Amino acid sequence: MPLTLDEEIEIPIDENTTTTYIVSSQHRKTGNPNKTIWTLSYEEEVECFTLSKKESWIDGKYGWGIKPSNSLISYLGHNFENERLKLAKFVDGSDNDVWHGYPADYLRRNQDRPPYEILKDWVKKKHLNKSKMNKIRRGQSCNL
Repeated sequence: MPLTLDEEIEIPIDENTTTTYIVSSQHRKTGNPNKTIWTLSYEEEVECFTLSKKESWIDGKYGWGIKPSNSLISYLGHNFENERLKLAKFVDGSDNDVWHGYPADYLRRNQDRPPYEILKDWVKKKHLNKSKMNKIRRGQSCNL
């Protein structure tokens, strides 16, 4: 079944758990300087979210994701200055397990920085090293 913008998608997390995700049109078109834009396909965006749920990269009604590829983290989207973004943020805005996400701009927005526990898990799973983790925590540029 092809994915459609702005429609709820039921996603199985495990045999007992499902969650709902919306591929938001707000993060698929240019023109709004306050929005980051996905460059992934709809399916890849949903896969990134599903991974964040399965790996428990969730803190309350916020989640963070990456797209690991071998020993690298893949590019997910860009900001209004066309700078490449490699982290994702997911939001359960109504606190009802209906999520949407966007490429996170941790350099420009403090709220887009993943919590320390999630960053530590990325280091443990060898997606990041400690130096890069610390730079992300401080909002400093690093080559992911």
